[in-house]
Amino acid sequence: MTDGPRPTGTLWSDGYDPVLDLSALRRAELTERPYRWAELPDTLRGAQGRTAHRLETEFPTRGFRLTERTDRETGKTYRTRNLPLIAQGRPVAGSRFALSPLWRRLVDELASSEYRAAVAEATGCRLEGCFIEARAVRYGPGYWISPHTDRPDKVVTQLWYFNSQWPANWQGTLRILGSPAPDDVRAEITPHQGSSVLLVRSGHSWHCVTPVSADASQDRRTLLLHFVDPAADTTAGGPAPGAEK
Repeated sequence: MTDGPRPTGTLWSDGYDPVLDLSALRRAELTERPYRWAELPDTLRGAQGRTAHRLETEFPTRGFRLTERTDRETGKTYRTRNLPLIAQGRPVAGSRFALSPLWRRLVDELASSEYRAAVAEATGCRLEGCFIEARAVRYGPGYWISPHTDRPDKVVTQLWYFNSQWPANWQGTLRILGSPAPDDVRAEITPHQGSSVLLVRSGHSWHCVTPVSADASQDRRTLLLHFVDPAADTTAGGPAPGAEK
């Protein structure tokens, strides 16, 4: 298999359908409160969640690196383990050894122009000048991301979750916040298998991931993708240039 993206919307040469359901993504309805975002239950193809289940069971296990740091400018703190999948808009060749064929197809579709167009239609954002960054993320017990807004160059973020079981006492939820206060919760999303979240960056798009409980018997498994505008002023506090049409 080549490292470059392959077209979506048609059968693969090996007989598999596309992994992403781009029509479902285009139909996404974003709320405006407290900023523009949406939770999407069905953006992966496959009857009865079979594709999501396969992606969960085949979620990468090798090549992850621990990242734990404090951003001195924003105060953002986090601890996660990450495997880069797409950098500067191209699949990361050095990570493909860790991916199953299904995950490789998903990465190729995410790097495609068809996926970009679907997200642009869903969000109303100008994404033609952006490049894609994506990574697989594992959150073990005690891992977290503190309340933050994304950098101004991250115009749109999409996440997918791959845990078929995630009891409430395991915590590790995505919180949509109305302010930097971690208890100013406007919505709370449990990482259910195959579900997805779209976030449009703004100066008040606060969110966080609560610490995963020591009771969790498995990692919180996430696919994280950003549309990054290289022309954005990352020192500015307002929306990224492509954030609204």
